[in-house]
Amino acid sequence: MVLDGVVDPVAFTAGTAESIAKSIGDADLVLRKFESLCQSAGRARCDLAGDGPVAPRVRRLLAGLRRAPIGKLTYGDALIVLWVRLGAPAQWPELAADLDKAARGDGSALESTARDVKAFLEPALDSAVGLQCADKPFPPRPGRQNWAEVIGGLSDLSFISGPVNGWLLWAPCASWLVRSADRYTGPWNAFTKNRILVIGTRFDPNTAYDNAVRAASRLGNAVLLTHDGYGHTSDADPSTCVERAISAYFVALITPPKGTKCPSNRHPFDRNFN
Repeated sequence: MVLDGVVDPVAFTAGTAESIAKSIGDADLVLRKFESLCQSAGRARCDLAGDGPVAPRVRRLLAGLRRAPIGKLTYGDALIVLWVRLGAPAQWPELAADLDKAARGDGSALESTARDVKAFLEPALDSAVGLQCADKPFPPRPGRQNWAEVIGGLSDLSFISGPVNGWLLWAPCASWLVRSADRYTGPWNAFTKNRILVIGTRFDPNTAYDNAVRAASRLGNAVLLTHDGYGHTSDADPSTCVERAISAYFVALITPPKGTKCPSNRHPFDRNFN
C-alpha cells in the first residue's frame, strides 16, 4: 500500500474543524513559495514578476478585493482560485498571469476560473461533505460553537484555505443530521505483514507534510518518503525519484532507506515543467 496526500486520521475522526486544521497548515507557506519562485523566474516565465516585488503585489490585490470587487471578481472568488491552483504547480504560470491581470484592474480571468471551479464543485460537494461529516462525532460538536469563532480560527491557520474549507466542509457538518452506522475511530497503529510506503510532499497546501510524518510514525511497519516538491500529492510535481521508488515498491516490495528525500525534476516555473 502506498499512502500519498495523507490526512491525520485522529484529527479526521475527532471533528471537521480539527481535520481541516491539521491539513491546511502549509497552505499559506505554499503561497509564499509560489511568490518566491515566481520572483526568481522573472517576467520571462512569470507574468506576475513584471511590476515590482511579487509578494507585495499579491497582498495589495487581496487587500483591495476585501474592500471591493474588481468587476465581478470578489475576494471569495480569489481565495477559491488560490485554493485550487496552489495544489497544481503546472498551473502556476497561468495563475500568475491571471493575478497579474487582476492587479492591473482586470479580474475577468480569475473570475472565470472561480466560476468554473464552483461549477465543478457543486455536483461533487454532496459526496465530499457526506464522507467528511459521517466520520465525525454525532451530534456534531461544531454546532454548539460560535460559527465566527471556528471560521476565524481556521482563517488564522490559513487565510486562503481556512475560510474556503470552513464554509465548504465545516459549515455543513455543523448541522449534520445523520449518525454514521459504521464510524471507525481507530486504532491507527496496525502492523502489516508488508511495509507501507507513505509519501509526503513537503509543500502541499491541502494535506500538510506533517500528516505524512505522523501517519508513518503511528503505523507499525511503514517508511516515510519525503517528496521535496510542491502541490497536492507527489504526481502534481513530477519526480523520477518518487516514481522509481513507487515502482520498486510495487514490483519487488523494496522500500527506500529511512530519511530518503526525492527532489522534483524541475521547479514549477521552469520551461517544460511537465
